[in-house]
Amino acid sequence: MKAKPFQVNALIPQIQKEFQGALVFGPDIGIVQELSEKIAGLIVPDLKDDFCVCKITNSKIKEIPTILLDEGNATALLGGRKLIWLKEADHTSVDYIESYFENIKTDAFLLISAGNLTKSAALRLFCETHPKILTIACYQEEAKDVVAFIREVLSAKGIQVHPDAMPMMVERLSENRLATRRELDKLICYLGDKKTVNVSDVQAIITDTQNSSVDTFCCAVATGQRKVAEKEYHLMIENGENPVSIIRILYLYFNKLLDASETFETAGMAAAVKKIMKPAQFRLESSFQKQIQIWKKSFIFKVLSLLIDAERQAKSTGLPAELILDRVILQISGVAQRYKM
Repeated sequence: MKAKPFQVNALIPQIQKEFQGALVFGPDIGIVQELSEKIAGLIVPDLKDDFCVCKITNSKIKEIPTILLDEGNATALLGGRKLIWLKEADHTSVDYIESYFENIKTDAFLLISAGNLTKSAALRLFCETHPKILTIACYQEEAKDVVAFIREVLSAKGIQVHPDAMPMMVERLSENRLATRRELDKLICYLGDKKTVNVSDVQAIITDTQNSSVDTFCCAVATGQRKVAEKEYHLMIENGENPVSIIRILYLYFNKLLDASETFETAGMAAAVKKIMKPAQFRLESSFQKQIQIWKKSFIFKVLSLLIDAERQAKSTGLPAELILDRVILQISGVAQRYKM
């Protein structure tokens, strides 16, 4: 069954009683993560309960092909429904997932989180046509979605937004859910005991992401401008940006490039540029054209895999995250430099 993110609340009874699993996917990692956590919480209230929750990565399945089914058929030690959460799923996961649903003998719930999947992707097609799997695509948000998210986050802290301040917030905040939440967290800390956001608060705290160094950084990496990329990267770090967040920003950016590359093949350059360029980014149009010419789909898939691996290393190894990101920037910009036209 296919659904949209805003429909999850209405589907809570079916998620808890009828569905055997869910696929949450899309280019916005922030929304995918938040929605996945929300669905997981409907199955197991305490996601830190290791007896009821088993988190598995796509790479782990390759090491132990039977792990999904083994974990699904193993009942929770202290009773209750078990949650199997497969993260970073892709086209290589589909055979294992199909086998899981064919052979599962318990009421375990399989939650699958994935990046962007095309309409013809085998994983997406399988889940969308399975009667017991809820499939939710998480695409970049429109202005009304950003407004709703702002109100949701701030109202949870008892904070309201003055009508004059909301348009400025929407204009300044990014389509990227992770970046938006980060800016709202900064705003909440800044307000202290104050319970209304006004224009001066927005001007003082919310970064104008349309004109931030993020665009320059991503374009520099994708066009092989190593020195510019390194300069903007270090500037972002100095401004308090987390290296893992920067890895995710690059992941989202190359997902956009993937969409643009596919559009270029079928509808030409003008349509492809519209896929990636916001109205305020007209100054970068020629750069986007170069990137679309440089980055073929096969290259982009390799970059996305590289970025997923970089985030995993940053979280699970003793290597400094800044060093891992430095190496990734060097590798990606090096490919762009080599194939630059």
